[in-house]
Amino acid sequence: AKMPDDDDVETMEEELDDLDLGMDKKKKSKKKDDDEGGGSRAVTSGSWAAPTELGPNDIYPYADILQRIYDALAEKNPELMGGKKFTMIPPQVAREGSKKTVFVNFKDVCRRMSRTMEHVMSYLNSELGVACSLDPEGKLTFKGIFKPKQIESVVRKYMLAYVQCQMCKSFDSQLTKDSVTRLTFIECKRCQAKRSIQAVVQGYHATNKADRKAAKAAKS
Repeated sequence: AKMPDDDDVETMEEELDDLDLGMDKKKKSKKKDDDEGGGSRAVTSGSWAAPTELGPNDIYPYADILQRIYDALAEKNPELMGGKKFTMIPPQVAREGSKKTVFVNFKDVCRRMSRTMEHVMSYLNSELGVACSLDPEGKLTFKGIFKPKQIESVVRKYMLAYVQCQMCKSFDSQLTKDSVTRLTFIECKRCQAKRSIQAVVQGYHATNKADRKAAKAAKS
């Protein structure tokens, strides 16, 4: 048999190119168009692109994801986006004589936290371990000398334990008590989260005449 020369091989290749090979030829033509810059697809799988061009298998840029989250929050929960930053009133502390300290703006601090003066006073009594008394003007007097930083530190601890929401970190909350279980809860007014809290542990209590009389009666 006669071996085909180079001219015959080239002729056969041209004839094969002219044949209709179905999908294979279409894929080949599409690849050729893409190579020539005529393809219509602008985004490839796993590539970065504008949000309007993204497909189900494409990667969303972090900035776009974050913006979509903020947009959803603004639409569904506008109060979460428009809340003002909580600023606490610094405690005004003054010395009374040589053995007492006065928390001058105690009433205003309690009002800012939306907590009763009795509840905050019991916490300060427990943490500082000294007797304290509340006058009609809302000033709290401690037995002992304390610096403003010490009082401020205890107030901050109170806010974290009995005011701040652990879910959204908001300080816009209220204390409620369940009439059945007798448990006290913090209810957040912003995200509606709710958690139970421990009762304030009884702190220092100055022994008075009635206490001594009761103790004596209990021994007899």
